[in-house]
Amino acid sequence: MKILYTFAHVMGLFFPEGKIKNGGSCEFATNKCLKKCCAHKPGDGQKIKFEKKEKIFQFFIENPIDQIFDQIVLELRNSNCEIFSWFASGDCPSKLTTKLFEIIQKLDEVKIIQSGFTRNKKLWKLCKKLSSNCKVLLTIEDPNDIDEDGLYAFPNYKIGAFDIYCVKNQQQYITSGCGGGYYQDHMKKIKKEDSHLEMNCKKCYENRTGCFNDLIILKLKREKILASK
Repeated sequence: MKILYTFAHVMGLFFPEGKIKNGGSCEFATNKCLKKCCAHKPGDGQKIKFEKKEKIFQFFIENPIDQIFDQIVLELRNSNCEIFSWFASGDCPSKLTTKLFEIIQKLDEVKIIQSGFTRNKKLWKLCKKLSSNCKVLLTIEDPNDIDEDGLYAFPNYKIGAFDIYCVKNQQQYITSGCGGGYYQDHMKKIKKEDSHLEMNCKKCYENRTGCFNDLIILKLKREKILASK
């Protein structure tokens, strides 16, 4: 069966959205997140029916790590795509944390570029150990909830996008965010196109924008050098 579908100009994984008791995978979602979820709302991009998402979810539950890994690599190759986006809808429930991390780790080892947003803090912590090709952001509602270094995403429900924060040594660096809401607003103001505003993971990786922003890394290095003088 096919388990990957187009998302943000790359290939993405669609798990069923919603509470576990309702057949969803969003164990850690807030009530506001569930209420504002855009998975079924009109908009750009491919919409995957809930029943198909359920079958994909069961494929990950029922099959061994190596089989899932091989299927992902096969579908990426067949799509001529080098980037994989986790949780285009849905999320990683606690029962799949270890299994999904092992798959993410195996993909990282073979140089597959990965990105994604999760509310599963344990999975996020594990992914921080991987290479810079793996960008998994922890989604939280309030910047005041930050308690350690890493990449964070804050839902901007007003415009339907994410604010992105990079935190290092208790210093916060904020990018322009990610998503079509930013893109539309940005185009109106300055008539310029940027990949992280358009929600294009491929261009973001190529241009080092959005969550792949090298400027964040350079700023952090510069801060460290200045601090050592």
